[in-house]
Amino acid sequence: METDDLVYRKLQKHLDRMPVGFPESESGAEINILKELFTPEEAEIALELSMLPESASRIYPRLKTHFSSVEELEVKLDDMFSKGLIMGGKLLSDDNNKKLYSNAQYVIGIHEMQFDRINKGVMANTINYVFNDFYKEFSKDDVPVQMRTIPIQKSIIKDNYVETYDNIKDLIQGTEGKIVIINCVCKQGMDAVGIPCKVTKTRETCMIFNAFAESLIEADKGRVITKEEAISLVEKFEESGLVAQPENNKNPEFLCFCCGCCCGVLNMIKRFPKPAEHYMSNYYAYVDSDQCEGCGTCTSRCQMDAISLVEEKAVVDLDRCIGCGLCTSTCKTGAVVLARKDKAVEPPRDHNDLYKKIIMKKIGPAAAIKTMIKHKLGMKV
Repeated sequence: METDDLVYRKLQKHLDRMPVGFPESESGAEINILKELFTPEEAEIALELSMLPESASRIYPRLKTHFSSVEELEVKLDDMFSKGLIMGGKLLSDDNNKKLYSNAQYVIGIHEMQFDRINKGVMANTINYVFNDFYKEFSKDDVPVQMRTIPIQKSIIKDNYVETYDNIKDLIQGTEGKIVIINCVCKQGMDAVGIPCKVTKTRETCMIFNAFAESLIEADKGRVITKEEAISLVEKFEESGLVAQPENNKNPEFLCFCCGCCCGVLNMIKRFPKPAEHYMSNYYAYVDSDQCEGCGTCTSRCQMDAISLVEEKAVVDLDRCIGCGLCTSTCKTGAVVLARKDKAVEPPRDHNDLYKKIIMKKIGPAAAIKTMIKHKLGMKV
């Protein structure tokens, strides 16, 4: 077996090849994260997995010195999936009788799957890594982001028609299958380091849909809710002041409700001088100064620090506004309004389409075709 430090560095480089990578840092925080989550044996196993799904029988030849049979390997892969270290099981398969496995990317992936288990050590290293290094990987110019912002329901008015993919209730009503709600790993992580959320005491703020929901149900994780309950929770989250962030496609696998103090995504884009340029949103807020009474409610509701009072009037910094609509729903005079951008962007079709677009931007068409050919030939990619 290789030395621990070497196997973790190899795993870091291996995961850095994923659609959204896992770049090396000067501090070594990314290695510390891997050491907290993976045993050396698990790191060696992950090194033999691909970014694309494969069966245990196809993976086995790469790991036959570690396991006596395919069945033994499959048990270990199921265990790693249950720990949130890899993707696996029926989640990746179109056949309910067949399991497939692949590496998970760091975000959205390994980090989010640590809900209900994240500890102080992992979170301390995560804060160091995410806010000093990883934020540049998460949001790159001309590369689709993994999450986007959609308006809260109360901010929608007749003159502000939204497409189905930008309407929270339409997204929930259009979801097929069960809905599972889970605890927010970001809020739990901040709790672990002694910095509790300033916006809400609620921790169950992430809704999971489709195959991901079925996978959680099978693993006895999270809580199944009805569509009616989901919509009721949306209203509660909006009132609390949480930003609605679904996966960046028309049929999202998840919908998170986030705060500016805990959310890793919102805090990562805050690291840029002009956060609005690094995120996907079809809306922005503006203020009718004639109607504004300067009460300041909107400034406290904004999770992006995009609104300030200038000469007792609210002013929106469009470089920071991500169009969530939280500022509009509590404006007593109606001075703050949400407007749709002239050049609205249509998101990708679904989860697979999103990540195809991301990897295409990362490695280019020729390399993407080569990767698919290697995968079809049974090679590790």
